[in-house]
Amino acid sequence: MKVKVIKQFNDKTEGFITRPVNETFECTDYRAEQLISGGYVEPVPDKPKKTKSVG
Repeated sequence: MKVKVIKQFNDKTEGFITRPVNETFECTDYRAEQLISGGYVEPVPDKPKKTKSVG
């Protein structure tokens, strides 16, 4: 799941790296739910793929 940081934090599961505000990163659904419930991240919606219509 892709998430966006809304509150800076030290990510202990990734070796205590600092996640700055507005950083977007990929993590497991379980980890995302933990971070969302803690108020650190918000989910990034999947962008629909644009298709060209030939006509």
